[in-house]
This record gives sequence, structure tokens and C-alpha cells, in this order.
Amino acid sequence: MHVQSALSALFASANSVGVAGTFQFVFSDQKRYWVSVPTSNLPQLGVHPAADVTIELKESVFLTIVQGLANIEELFAQGQLKITGNIGLATLLPSLVSDSLHPAAAKMEVEMNRRYPALPRFSEQLSASVNLNGSIDRRPKNQVSMNEFNVRYRARGIPLVFTQALNDWPLFSMPRDTALEQFANLQGITRHGDYAHKAFSSERDFRTTAMLDFIATMDEAPCHIVAGPPAYMGNNLVPKQLLPLIRFPDYFKRSLYIQPRLWLGPKGTLTPLHRDDSDNLFAQVWGEKTTLLAAPHHRIALGSWSTSPHGGLEGCDFDPSHPNFEEFPAAKQVSFLAVHLKPGDLLFLPEGWFHQVRSLTSSLSINFWVNSVREKVAAD
Repeated sequence: MHVQSALSALFASANSVGVAGTFQFVFSDQKRYWVSVPTSNLPQLGVHPAADVTIELKESVFLTIVQGLANIEELFAQGQLKITGNIGLATLLPSLVSDSLHPAAAKMEVEMNRRYPALPRFSEQLSASVNLNGSIDRRPKNQVSMNEFNVRYRARGIPLVFTQALNDWPLFSMPRDTALEQFANLQGITRHGDYAHKAFSSERDFRTTAMLDFIATMDEAPCHIVAGPPAYMGNNLVPKQLLPLIRFPDYFKRSLYIQPRLWLGPKGTLTPLHRDDSDNLFAQVWGEKTTLLAAPHHRIALGSWSTSPHGGLEGCDFDPSHPNFEEFPAAKQVSFLAVHLKPGDLLFLPEGWFHQVRSLTSSLSINFWVNSVREKVAAD
């Protein structure tokens, strides 16, 4: 495949993914192309005078990415590609690759960073009929059978904290200094500034950061006042060499898990109130976090909005840390459930549950999203 045709095919779905901007690709000193979408998906030879983002990598590496033979985030972590400029725009590349490899039957245009109405979900019907008595169960992993998990929690869409759940993880059991050696020569993408109020937007201040350098700063007291929470290495792909040090939870078939994600940061990092479009198993490896949960059927009360017109990831205009009941009076009826996650805990967070996550200490978490849909069965 020629690199020009590969670039054209990659950006052909820019409208349906919601990507807009000028991408500069540098394969060598002699081979540089830029693409400006959604104006055109045809690559132009040369250097654009005002590209939004520049991506440097070998031509052979790029071709493996667009053919689905390599993961762009994994290659980035390994330092096999360099990103400068608007890194938030570059974070949309995996979606472009996925869409080009698995195009939807009917294309629907999506505007980048636009908020769409949140759509109702089946999980809302389930949660409306469940009374959790103001708390989420915390139970030792070895005391919850697979059948009980499936019947009592998974099928009914009810959260659960498994305690003592990571004892078989080498990463959890090894001394921290030994564990840190595994992060050498890896890089990640960090969020800076007031990223909490720019939730799920490519306009957030993203930066590339060496993982060891970032970890070294996590326990330091801030030397100056910054706007918003501290820098956060959130939602990064777990690098390939760390996979042998973790264990995929056995509550779903291994084939249903997407690649696990890593969340690394100091005390005070914040993920604002939102909900995902799949079940999630969230493992707390180092440090402690607090999570505020709200049931799916509170969608309207929380001022929910979606990143896509056909559903998916949803944010909320209501902030439980600074509640505005004048604008959201129905939020007074929402019962938020606080969950304190400690090292070794594994939170089962069913699809549709709203959650806000704040780190209480320096923290490392790893989560596993599940590519599955809950069966439409009546709650017990």
C-alpha cells in the first residue's frame, strides 16, 4: 500500500468520527505529507505552514498502523512515534484507524467537541427498580462465586467492590521501587490545567511525558498555584511490557476485554462526573481514590450530554462537588453513593452508572472495559 493512499483512506471517515484540523506527517526529511480535514482527505506533499499537529514516524510503522497490525498508542508509549502541537487532536487518531478498518453501514456526521443530547439506555430501566440502601457492597473476592456475581450484580447492573482482588498481580505484590523499573523508557500523555471543565474535549491541554519523570514528581508538593487539578496521566494504554504484571479479571471472557487502560497521578487528580458505554472493572493498585456514583436513571436530573449523536460516552453539567440546584433542581433527588477504593480493591462499575473519581493520594489504577451488551432480562 502506498503511503498517500493509506493517508487518504485513513481520513476518509473524518466526518463520521468528528475530526477537524490539519495533520502533518513526517516520514523522513524527503517524505512529508499533510492532510486538512474535513475540507479534503487528499494528502498534500510538503510542509504545511500552520499544521495543528505533527506526527513523526517511519513509513513502515505507519502502514502497519493503518492495516490494523500495530497499535498507535502502544507505539507511542515505546517512543516509536513523536507527536507535537495539538496532542488532543492526535488522540483521535485511534478512532480514525478503527473506523477505517470497520466502517459503519450508515455514516453520520459528528462535530468535534460538540455536545449532543444523551440518549436513554436499558440500564436506566434496571437501576430505577433497584434499592441499594445507600451503599455499595464491599466483599472479599474469594467469597463471591461466579454465579452469584452474574446473577446478583452483573445481570441486574449493580456495582460491587471486590476486596483483596489483586493478590495474584505481580505489579501489586512487588515493592514500588521494583515496580517503577518497569516504567523505564516509556512515555505517556498527561492532562494539564483545568481539564475537568473541558471533559472529553480535544481542546484540553495534553502533553507527552516520560512516565518515570512524571512518577518522580507525583509526591512533590506543588511549588505554584495551578488552575484546576494537578497533572494526570489518565486513560493511557497499559504498555505491552506491563501486561505480564497484571491479571485480566475472570468475570468476563478474555476476548470481550478491550486493551486495559492506566491512570497515574498525584493526590487531587479528578475525573468529572460522566458515564461510559460498557461495563468496567477498575483496579486500584497503589494509593487510594474516592468515587461518587449515581444510578443510570438520573440521566436527565444530572444534565447529561453525549460526545456523539448516536450515544456513547456521556458527560454531565451537574457537578456534585459544587452543586447548582437552581439550574438542576431535580439533582436534589439524586442519591450519590460514595465508594472508597483502597489498594487491592476491584470495582465492578456497570454500564450506565455515573461516576466522579478523585485521588486521595498518589495513585495508580488500571481499568478493564468490556466489549459486551447486557442482556435485556428483568431484574430479580
